[in-house]
Amino acid sequence: MRLLAFEYACAGGEGGEPYLAEGRVMLSALLDDLFRAGVETTTLLHPSLPSDGFSARRVVRSAEMFSRVVEREMAAHDAVWIIAPETGGSLLQLTRLAESLKKKIFGAGSRAVDVFGDKLKTYETLKGLATMPHTSAFTGTYDRFPCVVKPADGAGCESTYLVSRRDELRELELPDTRFIIQPFIAGEPMSAAFVSRANDTALLGVARQKIATNGRLRFEGVEGPVEYPNAATIEMMAEAVRNKVPELFGYWGMDFVETHGGPVLIEVNPRLTSSYPLYIATAPFNIPLYVIGGA
Repeated sequence: MRLLAFEYACAGGEGGEPYLAEGRVMLSALLDDLFRAGVETTTLLHPSLPSDGFSARRVVRSAEMFSRVVEREMAAHDAVWIIAPETGGSLLQLTRLAESLKKKIFGAGSRAVDVFGDKLKTYETLKGLATMPHTSAFTGTYDRFPCVVKPADGAGCESTYLVSRRDELRELELPDTRFIIQPFIAGEPMSAAFVSRANDTALLGVARQKIATNGRLRFEGVEGPVEYPNAATIEMMAEAVRNKVPELFGYWGMDFVETHGGPVLIEVNPRLTSSYPLYIATAPFNIPLYVIGGA
């Protein structure tokens, strides 16, 4: 099997600069695991990036338009592993391209990416299946504070605001994109990582998210794995999510807030996340090989 595994920013995707540092770490870790598993892998790197630290058998470096390089290389391989942000539909477009080329995708299918790449669609799909904050399209007004305003398709804490008062809400200067609004959930921000195959899902672990909350939320990384007493609850939540959207395949994550009443689901990430390197040493199996073996 010839596998193309790449990360959007490292490959030179348009607007990918904010994700480059995090993307490089994720891609390097994935390629190391694939190399250890003996998988013949190609990756894509923009010519401006050094190739040190990437364990791919073949590295394609091209200054051509990103979309042309990706389509050509996808067509030349049997399968793809895509790491990309949901922002601007990047992950969805790449997933649909792979599907149109009839390639095996070691990740979520386009329906799952479409649902979970949009926070409003996520809420509308999962409400009633898990405890979640009420989420609605932001129209400029709201009457419950504190609240959180963020892009419907954002990744991490990109353009995410914690708003305490009505006048602060009126003064927000937001980029020209769709935003959602939801009540702020007090508690400890956490993330859980899973790998799903055709008929099973395994919890890799839970990590603590480091998020600065000084008006504009800022994601500062993850630490873990941590001991988490409500693992059974999280696993049941993941099972409900996957039963609702079975196209959620491969490595994926759930962001949640641990409250006194238990975990509150914030969003689902239908892709490899920044927590991936945390679980390489603790997983009882080679993570990508587990996914590939169940495809």
